Amino acid sequence: MRMPSPKLMEARQAYNESDFHKAARLMRDLVKESPNDADMLFRLGVCEMNLSRIPEARAAIEKALKIRPNQPDYYCALAGVSRREGKVLRAEKEIDKAIAADPKHEGALKLKAEIRFFLDDAKGACEIIDSANARGITSPSLDIAFGLFCASMGREREGIERLEALAARLDLHPRVQATLLFRLGALYDKTKNHDKAWETFVRANAIRKPRFNPVLSRAAHEATIANWDAGTVARVPRAKRSGERCVFIVGMPRSGTSLVEQIIATHPKAYGAGELADLIMICNSLGLTEFPGSGQVHHPERLSQLAVDDAAKRYHDVIQRLAPGATRVTDKNPFNYQHVGMMHVLFPGCRVIWCRRNPIDVCVSNYFQDFQDSIPFATELDHIAMIYKLHERAMNHWQKLFPDMIMELHYDDLVDQQEAKTRELLRFVGLAWDESCLRFYESDRVTVTASNDQVRKPLYKSTGRYAPYEKHLVKLRKDLGLPAYAPAGS
Repeated sequence: MRMPSPKLMEARQAYNESDFHKAARLMRDLVKESPNDADMLFRLGVCEMNLSRIPEARAAIEKALKIRPNQPDYYCALAGVSRREGKVLRAEKEIDKAIAADPKHEGALKLKAEIRFFLDDAKGACEIIDSANARGITSPSLDIAFGLFCASMGREREGIERLEALAARLDLHPRVQATLLFRLGALYDKTKNHDKAWETFVRANAIRKPRFNPVLSRAAHEATIANWDAGTVARVPRAKRSGERCVFIVGMPRSGTSLVEQIIATHPKAYGAGELADLIMICNSLGLTEFPGSGQVHHPERLSQLAVDDAAKRYHDVIQRLAPGATRVTDKNPFNYQHVGMMHVLFPGCRVIWCRRNPIDVCVSNYFQDFQDSIPFATELDHIAMIYKLHERAMNHWQKLFPDMIMELHYDDLVDQQEAKTRELLRFVGLAWDESCLRFYESDRVTVTASNDQVRKPLYKSTGRYAPYEKHLVKLRKDLGLPAYAPAGS
């Protein structure tokens, strides 16, 4: 048997470790060498999807299916791409093909149930899991999915019992264990068992523990701010092409970015592209950023007119492929807040919406959310507070440099003044008033973020939801520079 090449072994290792940037880079070369390797094309497609390179992901997986038809794993991956595109009905058809190929495929059944749930059919989602269980198809992933669905069906107790039994097992992979604990914590929270919920979220985050270097992250933020001053902005060349089509929605995760995108994307002349990774990758390719560990340091003085125009074209090509008929396209990668200087350079006339929310709510919501290792600072409240403050410092800096380019939007203001703030939002991005934006929750567009449930409902107040956990938040308040908690009426 022929031994795999060192590059192939390196690619597989990177893929298994979810290092999708490295894996994709290696696999693109491997696919050129072996263009009919279906499995490599499939894995490359998964990498591209995780890097938000959606057209590339679809192309790779569809080619894999032409080489090896009726592979349920491939159809599941293709359905994942369709979900990222907001084409949930298309995703469901692709999942149905996976189930037709293998009626007992656990991953396909789970995805089918999730799609039903995202389409507001929690009953249908539960029935899929119940039917699978009745046919003897059981797995931790199906149980964990059930825990999500049952909360919308008034079956919380059943979900808790099932997940508690699963949590007692000693043979679970740490990733699976963490995911189920996050789900169990959410059920405890919903049933107002706040002590158990907090204990469970602490356990879940302790298992996740991704690599995060707070010293390097702070240094990188400060260096970027220092390198983008008024003098630099005046000297750096700007793209010749207008960027009015581009709308960037930034903010801390869980600050309302998905909601704002949904409102804009409901407009008939707008398209919500979700969380694109393209701007970050373009900055990397320009040599604009360095990565000393976990941080990004900007060097705008390295930019030339040729490089700027080429980079702008590359991003415009991406959004043109995604939304050829839209006059406005949103990119809601929250971490684009580090690249507002580049937005000014690459996309003259673009708009940036800065989503803000109560800092305690934001921080605790991050701590309670299972980001699957994608947000390394979210596993410790100390780190979340630090990033929150650095984010605020960066955005205040950008506001001073580009006051006309940035709109600050508070979640509570949007809830309290929905029509007025929606009109203001549409005016800011250059869209005419459209009544449908007030009924954003009726859109058939489905998000793939943790906020999908929120954007499928009318606006509701969520500030103060974490008051039951205040006894655990004394240090967080101090780190954020907030006064001590004072209960209402005290």
